[in-house]
Amino acid sequence: MLSYLARRLAGASVVILGVASLVFLLIHLIPGDPVEIMLGEAASVTDREALRTVLGLDQPLIVQYLQYLDRLLHLDLGNSFHSRRPVMGLLLERLPATLMLAGAALAVTLLLSVPLGVMAAMRRKSVWDTGAMTFSMLGVSIPNFWLGPLLILVFSLWLGWFPVSGREGAGSLVLPALTLGTGLSAVLSRMVRS
Repeated sequence: MLSYLARRLAGASVVILGVASLVFLLIHLIPGDPVEIMLGEAASVTDREALRTVLGLDQPLIVQYLQYLDRLLHLDLGNSFHSRRPVMGLLLERLPATLMLAGAALAVTLLLSVPLGVMAAMRRKSVWDTGAMTFSMLGVSIPNFWLGPLLILVFSLWLGWFPVSGREGAGSLVLPALTLGTGLSAVLSRMVRS
């Protein structure tokens, strides 16, 4: 059991290192100068060089990569270019809303998938089974990036039942939870049926 866990942890570590390395490479391959973006085109050469030194962009690429990995290891994600605040603080600030949405999406998933899967399993080759599996196929087929705006269009703009965005009570959680929970419930209802 311990050897299995050690192999899984080693495999996960390799994947995390690979993803972090790929992100570092992509950031450095994207055209454009982050210093120029931060200061603007009208900034003087001395200001650009000073910011480049502060950010460590004057270091060789391998030194930048090792510093990047060291900061990731210590969960130092740096400061946001937009708000100039620590990124970790921004993430922790939004964590409660994320957890609330994840919990609501999980509740939608369970409330849809378990009854549909059980009903389809108990009444195989009936109208219930066909309806549940049709819902399942639609849920798997419709992508979230299409379903979300469609739900907003119908239930927020046309009917006015829910807010379009924001975090103003339980009503603002319904459409995002339905969007996220529908796709997963489609897959889970097929598993429950089997």
